[in-house]
Amino acid sequence: MSAIEMQFPCSRDMRADLTKGSKRKRINPQTFQGPGFGICGPEPRHMPCLPSGQISPEHLHLSRFNLHTSVRSWLTKSDHFVMGHFDFLYLPTDPPVARSLTSEVSRPSEELDVVTTAISILENDNSSSSTIRATLESSRGQALAAPNELQDHLKVQLQGSTGDLETVWTALYWYFQYTGDVAVGVPKGRPVPERCVELILESDAPSHPSELAAQLERLGLVDIQIQAEKQVHLVFANVFWQLSPELFLSNLNAHRYLPAKPLRYTLSNGAIRHPNRPLPPPQRLPFYTRHCISDKVNSVFKLRPVDMSDLDLIHKWMNNTRVSEFWGEQGPIEHQKKFLETCLASKHSFTAIGSWNDLDPEGNLTGWKDACFFDIYWVKEDHLARYANSVQDWDRGVHLLVGEDWARGRSTAWLDSIVHFMFLSDPRTQSIYLEPRVDNELFIRLLTRYGFYKVKDFAFPHKQAALMKLDRDHWKGCR
Repeated sequence: MSAIEMQFPCSRDMRADLTKGSKRKRINPQTFQGPGFGICGPEPRHMPCLPSGQISPEHLHLSRFNLHTSVRSWLTKSDHFVMGHFDFLYLPTDPPVARSLTSEVSRPSEELDVVTTAISILENDNSSSSTIRATLESSRGQALAAPNELQDHLKVQLQGSTGDLETVWTALYWYFQYTGDVAVGVPKGRPVPERCVELILESDAPSHPSELAAQLERLGLVDIQIQAEKQVHLVFANVFWQLSPELFLSNLNAHRYLPAKPLRYTLSNGAIRHPNRPLPPPQRLPFYTRHCISDKVNSVFKLRPVDMSDLDLIHKWMNNTRVSEFWGEQGPIEHQKKFLETCLASKHSFTAIGSWNDLDPEGNLTGWKDACFFDIYWVKEDHLARYANSVQDWDRGVHLLVGEDWARGRSTAWLDSIVHFMFLSDPRTQSIYLEPRVDNELFIRLLTRYGFYKVKDFAFPHKQAALMKLDRDHWKGCR
């Protein structure tokens, strides 16, 4: 059995909400069209709904294809963060593994507030289960930390088995996915702490924590530092989101981890020297999936490649006056057919459709709805490289549009997802570029708030553009 203890600021309102009774909810049976990629895996298949934190013995014999799929969520705002709480924690495996959550509140002293969460694990192919217990402690009236001053602690009791990597990753995923940004509540103009947690590993075998910490350091997850003559293991949010989950979830039949393609150079157009690029993802199969939760959206987002069967959809979107104002690809369907054929024939880019599957107030998945179009490209071979200085071999760019009006309020969620995919898919990608038209002020403000900065304004043959850039070392990770 694994134990996790977690410390971070916890408000009275959050404690009150966590003690409310759990309402049983159910997700309708749905199935993804292919493997998932990213933070949330393929959509779960149906299993009878149970109260939060309980797994009925008669279901223990079920295989990994039968998952507990109830979801309960709400948002609780405190002075320090926005917290999303769920009955289930979904891991990015194929098929997904659901972890059942239950919470209770206790107060061991007048100085500490404690929230304890139990994560129940149904094993894949046998009739056993285990529980990870997570305790969140906060000192009352705790002052806001200065930059790099640790105030959060994650304590993990190791089993001394190959499952320890999975346990550590799951605990960190829970922490970074479902607790809020440290920037919330920071007075304007004050320094913002880096989002970070101290990982404390404990085991009955004295040498095991140091051995696992060394392994985690080699994998890039843990930064080992000396503070006050003591060795501490730090995990930073932006580092966590850059690492593939498949490195840590192999015991749960996660998607096979594929490293970045080895470096080999080639020439395009007889003049542009650049790395040989990997092929686009297989047609029609989702290559990225993530659960997005905020005060504006509670939905699963996925990306899949475009093919010619999407012609009618592209025709509809390009003839939307809001889209055509910036894209200029309106016209008869024959025009969009040529546009799509050109996109599919490109050697340095591929196109994708972004789709949403909302959770209704009762926790039911309402079905996939296509909403966005993305053209993801390598900048080195693109005409943008002539206007951008110091483009590196693996820098990427993206053209995009939101085709459906109902999806326009979700810009931060899909921007977060597309940036995450590009940084996750190849660790050598150091920067991401966009070049919106200079009068698209609303979108430029969105990019600036997210972390992009304007390099310059410049003149394309067809538009006056703002060159916007996001560097990997300035990316804070998923929001």
